[in-house]
Amino acid sequence: MICEILCVGTELLLGDIVNTDGAFIAREMAAMGFSSYHQTTVGDNPERLREAVNLALSRSDVVILTGGLGPTCDDITKNAAAEAFGKKLYFDEATRADIEAFFRRIGRPMTENNLSQCLVPEGAAVFYNKWGTAPGLGIEGEIGGKTKYAVLLPGPPAECEPMFEECAKPWLARLSGDVIYSRNLHLYGIGESAAEQILRPMMEASENPTVAPYACEHEVRIRVTARAKSLEEAEAMCREKIEEIRRTEVAPTIYAETDNPFDAKNSVVTTLIGELRKRGMTFATAESCTAGMIGSTVGDIPGASDVFVGGIISYANEVKENVLGVPHEILASVGAVSEECAAAMAEGARRVCGADIAVSVTGIAGPGGGTPEKPVGTVCFGVSTEKEIYTETRHFNGKNDRAKIRRLTAAHAMMLAIRTMRGEIG
Repeated sequence: MICEILCVGTELLLGDIVNTDGAFIAREMAAMGFSSYHQTTVGDNPERLREAVNLALSRSDVVILTGGLGPTCDDITKNAAAEAFGKKLYFDEATRADIEAFFRRIGRPMTENNLSQCLVPEGAAVFYNKWGTAPGLGIEGEIGGKTKYAVLLPGPPAECEPMFEECAKPWLARLSGDVIYSRNLHLYGIGESAAEQILRPMMEASENPTVAPYACEHEVRIRVTARAKSLEEAEAMCREKIEEIRRTEVAPTIYAETDNPFDAKNSVVTTLIGELRKRGMTFATAESCTAGMIGSTVGDIPGASDVFVGGIISYANEVKENVLGVPHEILASVGAVSEECAAAMAEGARRVCGADIAVSVTGIAGPGGGTPEKPVGTVCFGVSTEKEIYTETRHFNGKNDRAKIRRLTAAHAMMLAIRTMRGEIG
């Protein structure tokens, strides 16, 4: 079947927001076996949106629309889709109850305009929104003598992606009568091109399951997707293909395996917390250039308090010395950006917080502060346990992108903790 992706929002056309929805849905639909020949972005204009929806439905079997489902006057997607299918809108009480429950959970009053989100096209499947207020929709109908389908999803990626996985994907899977199941392998320390070269023969030879590599900022993700008549059969097909991948040269770089969107998106930190829980260990941080990013990332995961005892942001040398106990001689001789300092920081964090394992980072995130000996992107890491202290230095090529260097640093620090607990370093 042919699908088309239609992303709605003037902010996308102006470049105020990067359209990650389109890329995400394109990958997902391809993995499900849909062919896609067009992807369109249209602004918040009713006439142009109607034209875009009608054109998409004229040349595709399935149209996926994102954005324009909120409660404000520029949220016009639902009306355009209902009009294209000749469907009237009705007030759905179940949607109202769902939205009211959302506002009760967050402790805020529901404004009157939110009720517009309760209008649903006749016969549509409603995808209730656990991550926000705007429900998604699945619409089916005859257009020009042919059965057409439309899926409407909220624009924010934090709502669009999980709703697609949990609601839209099962709704679409019925079109083929098959079950679609995917698992992700997470690789660290190898580039996408290198992984693709190793796996290319397998990728070219295997149509079901499919094997597809994706480059993320700090890792490579290999998605294995199977289509079968039952979930059990699809899972077995994925498992067999994954075992085949684990026999290739990429095997040493595989650090995690996931099968749901949340774990896939947060694979490093969820793996770290899993390793800590498995061993009954506690974790602490000492952060300079990341300024609390590692601790914040860990704290974003539900249940992190079981293993994360605390962290110290030691931007200033005085804090490194007076709180973490970094010897003044180290700071005076080799400086704060050194493995000696990283070692003392990690040991100090473990001691002060009473943790079983602690990581430290100290570096130059830029754009200024670099020297020929220690250019921007130089970061020193420390890992301290009761038995040992491990240090290393990395040079991140962030092209003076301060935020990127800090994100890469945080991810690498967590990976070092994982590898230390697994006995892979140290």
